Amino acid sequence: MSAGPSAQAPSRIAALSPKTLGVLAIVALVLAFSLSSTLVKRAESPGVLVAFWRMVAVSVVWNVVLWSTGRRVTLHDLRQVLVPGVLFGLNLAVFFAGATHNSVANAALIGSLAPFLIVPVGGWLFAEYINPKALLFAVVAFGGVALVLLSAPRNGDASLEGNLFGLTAMLLLVGYVASTRHFRDEMDVTTFMATICPIAAVAVLPLAVAHGDVFGMSGTGWTFTLILTLTSGVAAQGLLVFAQGSIQIGTIGIAQVAQPALAVVCSFVLLGEVVNDRQVAGIAVVTGGLLAFVVAHQRGARLSDPAR
Repeated sequence: MSAGPSAQAPSRIAALSPKTLGVLAIVALVLAFSLSSTLVKRAESPGVLVAFWRMVAVSVVWNVVLWSTGRRVTLHDLRQVLVPGVLFGLNLAVFFAGATHNSVANAALIGSLAPFLIVPVGGWLFAEYINPKALLFAVVAFGGVALVLLSAPRNGDASLEGNLFGLTAMLLLVGYVASTRHFRDEMDVTTFMATICPIAAVAVLPLAVAHGDVFGMSGTGWTFTLILTLTSGVAAQGLLVFAQGSIQIGTIGIAQVAQPALAVVCSFVLLGEVVNDRQVAGIAVVTGGLLAFVVAHQRGARLSDPAR
């Protein structure tokens, strides 16, 4: 008696090579991150509250995972990543607040500028390699972002307030990445996430309290907060760690270049947001500039250090 289709499916998955599974993981995590802005807007709740409760939920999940291995977060761990934790929480809160006051296209494109600042900051603080030619592509990408922002439809969701929130969130992200590079040391991913998320939740708590009615989210808000917890908060982070086992970090970085464009597609499908022709052109310029920047920078880094 031959096995049915349902019985054959697990064996097919098991037969996939580690690299194939890594590629599938990258596709899933990029999609999960791309959905974030759209899911926040669908929550129909204040972004600060969504950020706070998402962080609380993610803290519980990561600590349960850590406890299942017989380990706990220590006071030393908390001291070690205090600064990154605060910046992480503020970045998420400001980004979510901005996403509820802006179009997904604007929010995603402003956030995509972070690598262009992270690279020179890495060179300045950690003596990391900087490819001057790669920085030229950053200028191209900045021009694309300007085209998107200035071409936003007047009757759309884009706003100056939302753009300022987005810019602030992007700068906080740069600070978070740089401080993580400095303070994390050899802390493994599970311990790091189990430690940093509670710190981030505490950092966002005053903003949530100042907003008022901390428990006042609608049923829709709680539902989408849970979805955000499971997608970008847990699954995407876990898939990122899994993919690094078989896929080069540089390849993962290049794949994530697609996030801004995918975010716009998600907003079109799930929110009905529409972008005009000039914005489409700007998104293409930003995506192309970011891709060229990442590729050129990595190639230059490999040439400057053959041991890479």
